[in-house]
Amino acid sequence: MFKLHLTELQLSDVQQNYAALETIPAMQRRRLSVLAKMAIHSALVTLNGERADYIVWVSKYGDEEKTLDILKDVLNQQTPSPTQFSISVHNAIAGLYSILCQDDTPSTSLSADWTDALIDAYAFLKSNPQAKRVLVVSYDQPLPNLYSDAVEFPAFALSALVSLEQPNLSIEALSTHESATMESLAFHQFWQSSQVEHLSARWKKC
Repeated sequence: MFKLHLTELQLSDVQQNYAALETIPAMQRRRLSVLAKMAIHSALVTLNGERADYIVWVSKYGDEEKTLDILKDVLNQQTPSPTQFSISVHNAIAGLYSILCQDDTPSTSLSADWTDALIDAYAFLKSNPQAKRVLVVSYDQPLPNLYSDAVEFPAFALSALVSLEQPNLSIEALSTHESATMESLAFHQFWQSSQVEHLSARWKKC
């Protein structure tokens, strides 16, 4: 069991007006993928001009469309674009955020689920008593239909600030890593519910 204090939960989707990105120069902003726009926008809204002591970026699939395009180039005996490769790696969005938002906060990028990211944030705070809060940003979009385990879900980004003082969330179980379940979206539904405190075996409101 892990107890955390979670605040500033922010869910972004593809239909959203990414107003928080207005601080990024227009030319650089236009080059961002939809997934990157959602993730960075969500992070900026949650931070609201403040800084965190650590950032956990988490995605099950990452920007797999870019990876697939690179693989197609290889199969067609074409040289993959170095630029495309640099923004297809799993920590690309973390790097873009750091550069474009001029934020040198230490961070990690996980291929995992929401609960895994919360536990990573918990571990960092426990290991670094001087640290007060961690930004967690989860983002994903469906895999291309070419993949046999592709499932449909709305593209999203979910972010929150995590600290240890006055816990309001208890993690009761680890992620199940079911391919058909987007845990971040399930958590958002759980957290927004005012009627049921314990909607999942994984989480409990304190």
